[in-house]
Amino acid sequence: METNALFYKIQKRMIRTEDYIKWSHNLLKTDVSSKSLNIISSFPFDQNIFEVEVYFKRAINELAIEKPTLERCARAYIGHLANEIIKENNHSSTFDFAYMIYRIVASDLDYPNDLMEWYEISEMIDELRNGDIPLEFDENDVISRIKNEAGKYLNRD
Repeated sequence: METNALFYKIQKRMIRTEDYIKWSHNLLKTDVSSKSLNIISSFPFDQNIFEVEVYFKRAINELAIEKPTLERCARAYIGHLANEIIKENNHSSTFDFAYMIYRIVASDLDYPNDLMEWYEISEMIDELRNGDIPLEFDENDVISRIKNEAGKYLNRD
C-alpha cells in the first residue's frame, strides 16, 4: 500500500494490521528501509495493531515522512481502489469499489470536477440495482465504464 493511501485509512479509522505490513513491504521493495520499517515487515497479519502502530510512528520519524493533507490521502486511496477495480473480475465487488470511490469524492473531496464521473457511475449502479424502468445500458456497460474510468485515473498526469 502506498504511504498516502495508508494515511487515508488511518485518518478514516479503517486501518488494519495487514495494511501497515503491506505498506512496509511496498517500501522495502523500492529500497526504502529503516530499523522500524524492517520490524513492521516481519510481523504476522494477526499481530496486535497497537504494537504495530508504535513501530509505524517510529518508522515515520526515521524516514522523515510528513502527514499529507486529506485531499492528497483521499486521491491516493482512490488510486488504490482504482487498482483493485482493474484487477477485479466480480461485478458486485467492482460496483462496491466504485461506490467507495464515489463516497470519497462526495464526502472527502466535495465533488471536484475531475472526479464527477464517479457520481455518474454511482447513479448508473443505483439505477441497475433499484430501478424498475428499462435502461439504455446494462451491467456490462457499467462495468466497462468503471474499468475505463479507473484506468484513466491511474494513467493521468
